[in-house]
Amino acid sequence: MTESFRDRLRRLRRDEPAAEVQDSHPDLQANGDAEVREDVQERLAPDSDAVPRATNAPAFDARTLHRHLARRIAGSSARVARSAERSVQPSQIGAESSTNSAENPVREIPRRLDLGPPERLAPSRGGALARTSTFERAYVHGARALADGLVFDRALLAASARDTRFGEIDLERAVYLDTETSGLSGGSGTYVFLVGLGTFDADRFEVWQGFLSDPKDERALLAEAAERIASASAIVSFFGKSFDRHRLEDKMRVHGVKPPFADVPHLDLYWPLRRAHQGRFENCRLKTLERELAGVVRDDDLPGSFAPAAWFDFLAARPHRLEGVFRHNLEDVLSLVALLPHAAALPAPKA
Repeated sequence: MTESFRDRLRRLRRDEPAAEVQDSHPDLQANGDAEVREDVQERLAPDSDAVPRATNAPAFDARTLHRHLARRIAGSSARVARSAERSVQPSQIGAESSTNSAENPVREIPRRLDLGPPERLAPSRGGALARTSTFERAYVHGARALADGLVFDRALLAASARDTRFGEIDLERAVYLDTETSGLSGGSGTYVFLVGLGTFDADRFEVWQGFLSDPKDERALLAEAAERIASASAIVSFFGKSFDRHRLEDKMRVHGVKPPFADVPHLDLYWPLRRAHQGRFENCRLKTLERELAGVVRDDDLPGSFAPAAWFDFLAARPHRLEGVFRHNLEDVLSLVALLPHAAALPAPKA
């Protein structure tokens, strides 16, 4: 029996529950919300049993990813914002921590909500927006000063890294690399929206954090990051050979920027640290190793899984937690320096 016009009109006008409304994008229908949720989980935190893996998240083009992912995480971002409103007073939004200062740039409120662009951003030499934080070499991160990160046996480092070049390379001229991205999958649909690069210079350690405030400025950020990396004696990262390098290379090639990674030796601390300490701790994640080996305990750290939502909230002019993302990235870079001497060590005896 055919449907009458009145019945059809009644059906079309019926209000559907929001949870049942399907997205019109065929890839999102096929893959479901699980793939999108996977993209905003903790950014590849490998444990003692981990091996590099790829996700099956759909590779959208940049514009489609922004539109659909921003819409899908809006609900979870709103829930997070409502939760934070119970613990963050209106007077705190956009306000500096009483302990924050130019001499102590790490001590910011990581979970606060802000409106507008992150603080202390300025045009960098390549045109990208960036925040620069400077630390004295005597600055203590964890149990030791940053300068202690350069004190190690080069022969042991070369042996543990399984790369003889690190017996000769001057790691005082290295760049310490960590990134924050809009998801885990590679390709043109994933943005590297924050690039943290730490370098020693004379009597200080400087962390340059290049920030993508608008997707149209992506090439400027990538070009300057490539220039800074290419001028270094080496790259030091944690799981960077499997993640950070490839996310940057993918987008550099899209924009016609020559990736610098093939020409610069890369020391990925995850692998020598895992070989030396697997089985000693509950896992070999960065937070575990920095705590157990370097005495680094993060106070109220914003998990990396919040980074994509924070960036998309910023792009949509919603309250965001980018200050927490900047701090998380900054402490990751500092921990690379703190963990470097522990990579130049003999494997721990098995229990």
